[in-house]
Amino acid sequence: MGLKLLVTSDFHADEQLKDAAIEEANSGDYDIFLNLGDFMTEEYAEELFEPIEIPALGCTGNRDMHFSSEFMDGPVPVYNFLEADIDDEYLLILIGGDFPEDIKQKVDDLLQDRDGSKVIIGSHYPPKKLGDRVHSGERVGFDQYRELLIKHKPALWASGHIHEDFGRNSLFDTEFINAAGEETGKAYSVTIGDEGGVEDIEEIQLVEK
Repeated sequence: MGLKLLVTSDFHADEQLKDAAIEEANSGDYDIFLNLGDFMTEEYAEELFEPIEIPALGCTGNRDMHFSSEFMDGPVPVYNFLEADIDDEYLLILIGGDFPEDIKQKVDDLLQDRDGSKVIIGSHYPPKKLGDRVHSGERVGFDQYRELLIKHKPALWASGHIHEDFGRNSLFDTEFINAAGEETGKAYSVTIGDEGGVEDIEEIQLVEK
């Protein structure tokens, strides 16, 4: 069975984006809602996730490093690192702003015997040379993420963080999206096919910017 995801990131406590994302997630079109960090406050993250009626998950961003251990261990589904099996077929990995030091080895171990076409990875920071170009033209993505992408070829790698490089790209068998939404007001709809791999990616205008 395929999956349809609503992928968002970097709302920076924008109330319009929060309300629009909740409405879009609850439209009946999606199986999973993802947000890849920079909520800014614990209260905002709670207000975003609590009304969403479908499975919803998020990771921390660099602006969320102050979130308390009590919050991170609580009911709001925001994580520094998460690996979760979906429907006994798909594996979802989320890597937040405060990720384990051994993140490359950790992900390597998880993906060693997995079919990459049924793996979805979301990280706050982008891989090197994908969605990571800042205004100066410099590339600021993570080398270890690019190495993991090339080695394991997940169906989808989604990130945020670099607002000015919102967009879509691909590398080998992996589709990539930077879903940072504060400046664009946009998110992405991503459909994973029954046999794995990405079938469709569509920009979603949550709010006009």
